[in-house]
Amino acid sequence: MNEKWSYKQSVVLTKICILLFSAAYFGVIFTCPLLTRRFLYYSCSAAGVYKETWLFNVTIYACAVPIGILLWNLWKLVGDIGLEEIFTGENIRRLRIISWMCFAVAFICLLSMAYDFFWGIFAACMVFMGMLIRVIKNTFERARELKEEVDYTI
Repeated sequence: MNEKWSYKQSVVLTKICILLFSAAYFGVIFTCPLLTRRFLYYSCSAAGVYKETWLFNVTIYACAVPIGILLWNLWKLVGDIGLEEIFTGENIRRLRIISWMCFAVAFICLLSMAYDFFWGIFAACMVFMGMLIRVIKNTFERARELKEEVDYTI
């Protein structure tokens, strides 16, 4: 049985992953105060360190807005790819928004380093992801230009 993995199956898997991540996202939003209390209790109490949970809550809720926008645009992007509408102006716009949302989360995390240094790790990851998305966006933009050239040639 040598069945190949098709792009349609890949799109379905990607949508499932986005839905699972979105479920976790909403779970964190609804349980944030409890999660931060537990996290700080277990990670800081053994070291005898006390940190304010409200600071973590503010950071998480501030990051929730751009992450929600990112997830929505990612969902729409994958949906269009599933419809074979790939190199469109709308998808390029979505990729631009996704990259800017990555940078927005990175900025919030950089500010949050004022009270806990570990946010710097998240900031670095989000900057890197934002840069990768920008490269993909630029590739999509160039591919759209080439596609339009070919369409006008024929």
